[in-house]
Amino acid sequence: MNQKSRTLQGPLKCWDIYSMHLAQQAINFDKEKEIEILKTYQAKFDWFFDVEDLLTNNKFEALVLTDLEQEIQWVNKGFTKITGYSFKYAKGKKPNFLQGENTSPETLNNIRNYLKRGVHFKESIVNYRKNGEMYHCSIEVYPLKDSNDITTHLLALEKEVRL
Repeated sequence: MNQKSRTLQGPLKCWDIYSMHLAQQAINFDKEKEIEILKTYQAKFDWFFDVEDLLTNNKFEALVLTDLEQEIQWVNKGFTKITGYSFKYAKGKKPNFLQGENTSPETLNNIRNYLKRGVHFKESIVNYRKNGEMYHCSIEVYPLKDSNDITTHLLALEKEVRL
């Protein structure tokens, strides 16, 4: 075999495998940090649910924690990545700042009804990024109840739906 026909693929393949491992480690680190943050809130507000189970067994990109008035208390890095808005900007606002011209009034009405009833629900909504770009978002909202079965907060697991 001459020198020109030989290709060296070993190091590149090894790096590809290792980089996939590093990317997965970063995802796991972020998820562990999110679990830790939510466990701190859980201890403070005496929520009766398994944070680790919820975040480990559900697929999401963004997390949004609100109080009962729907004011944002915390968002994860995924929220910033999807929307372009920082935690500092979002904190204290209601998630409706993400809505716009193509957000369905029917969807908003459905969400209001679910929230009034205090139930877990899934819905799809059109939101807008900081740069004005529209995106489709699947949300799953969990009412967070304390040991007295009183809802104190809402946690939304969100993921962008690419059409």
